[in-house]
Amino acid sequence: MFATLLNPRAFAPSLEGQIALVDQLGGPFLSERVDDLRAARAHGLSTGLILRDQPGTSLAAQMNERLEESEAEIVAICTHALNVEIDQDAAPVAALRTALASAEGRHRMVITLDSTLAAQSASAWRSLPMESLLFDPIADPDGWRAAATLPGECGLVLALIAGSDTPPVAREALLWGLRYAASLGGRGGHRVGFTERPAPGWVDGVQQDRPEESALTFAAVGDLLRLTLADRETLERELDPRSISPAAQRLRGQSGREQT
Repeated sequence: MFATLLNPRAFAPSLEGQIALVDQLGGPFLSERVDDLRAARAHGLSTGLILRDQPGTSLAAQMNERLEESEAEIVAICTHALNVEIDQDAAPVAALRTALASAEGRHRMVITLDSTLAAQSASAWRSLPMESLLFDPIADPDGWRAAATLPGECGLVLALIAGSDTPPVAREALLWGLRYAASLGGRGGHRVGFTERPAPGWVDGVQQDRPEESALTFAAVGDLLRLTLADRETLERELDPRSISPAAQRLRGQSGREQT
């Protein structure tokens, strides 16, 4: 599993600091700003260009204008088109499909933050040329119904950790969500990642004037990443024992008795 920051500018005042934070997490550097992506690439990070599906703008035109210039390996499209079941003839879905198709050869991510994610059939998902989906299972728990039918070869990225002004979600529940995402469609942990949960209406390029809150959020993201890589002894020591499978504990105890 991997972690990254959806809006690095909310976490550090300088571009160098933002790149360093994302580098610690090991995920791609995501931004709407081409210059920021170039700097991150020069540092050796993989990069993702964020585009927004907004009224009066053409996704395909944005793609043609900015993707080649950014040289990003990932194109991430924020859209509201999936707040209803995919209709092949609906204009928003058609525009999204055209934009995704024009980015063939790159990793194509669909982001549904600031919107609900309607349940979709597996065939509906396969009609969209995409490699991954990012949604917020805490703000939009019904989104799991759509995630459950997402083909296993597609990546699933969860927005999980918000600032200190939001009631925190137990680490045990967050880990369960990541493991559940990995189990869906036989996806596996290598196709699962997570980010912070940006505030509603988040806009890349706007730095939040809450450095203490940003520091706490980043620390929580890093801690969750550490736990995804931790061995069982660490998890048993640090987490609520009720989150550890009783059946697995019994099997482990039986194995130990047999060895003695």
